[in-house]
Amino acid sequence: MRFISLLATFAAVILSIVLGFATYNDSKDIDRYEKEIEIYMQQQQSYQAEIDIVSPQIEEAIAEKTVLEQDIAAIKKRIIYKTQPTAFLTFDDGTSYNTLKILDILKANNIKATFFVVGTQILNGGSASKEAIQRIVDEGHVLAIHAYEHEYSKIYSSAEAYFEDFNKIADLLYEMTGFKPNIVRLPSGTASARSFCGKYAGSTDVYYDIISKLYADGYTVIDWNVDTVDYTTSTGVDKIVENAVSGAKTRLSREYKAAVILMHDTADTVSALQRVIDGVEDLGMGFEVLVKGGYVTRQIAETEKP
Repeated sequence: MRFISLLATFAAVILSIVLGFATYNDSKDIDRYEKEIEIYMQQQQSYQAEIDIVSPQIEEAIAEKTVLEQDIAAIKKRIIYKTQPTAFLTFDDGTSYNTLKILDILKANNIKATFFVVGTQILNGGSASKEAIQRIVDEGHVLAIHAYEHEYSKIYSSAEAYFEDFNKIADLLYEMTGFKPNIVRLPSGTASARSFCGKYAGSTDVYYDIISKLYADGYTVIDWNVDTVDYTTSTGVDKIVENAVSGAKTRLSREYKAAVILMHDTADTVSALQRVIDGVEDLGMGFEVLVKGGYVTRQIAETEKP
């Protein structure tokens, strides 16, 4: 406010000088006004220098305010989940033509979901996969990162290998949508990721390096607490529905009544989805999307080795 006031004062002085030129023609007055203009121009430069110094501090304060508001919103959500049963439909390993069918079902039910996508699947899925990515964004779902290549031996061989893969999928999604996701699900989940790091990198310390950097870079790592086991055709549609609904029901007796339901981009999932939605709704649960910091689920993504 101080700088705005000073700039306004400077503008008023310049205006008075201009009016003075229109009224007086005496050379002494002109000289005096020119000197005053020079003085005020120097003051303006000084004020601008101060503004240049303060502006980054203001931007930083605004950014901190935004983060605090997100944290407060997340805390409020967690409190709500103690009394308001909530289900989060999450879909891994897309996108494909199946994703378009999933999106149609969600749209018909006015439900938003979270999609953890895979880069190679998007690129190999042709126009249907690309259309699905755009629809996820346009229709208000959450686009989230799973991996570029879903190969455990490769991505968990080192922290460098993981982030080489991670940056490829992050860049791909940004190029396609102009959006930078901040939600991440590690391929096979955090428990398995830790084991795979021990197996392929030779140390579980690599896992903690990955998790620490993800959180330091502003990402939230989210697992699940209800597994439909739909990633294999041997499960079958009826069992997928049973796993989803019975798993969600167990969450009703917990302190936080939030069911994060793991599903995949499969034909059986498409066939089961409407029944899953109906069954979860019959439990009295509403539906929400996962957001940064605003979830309650199995969380074992420690940033430091225990």
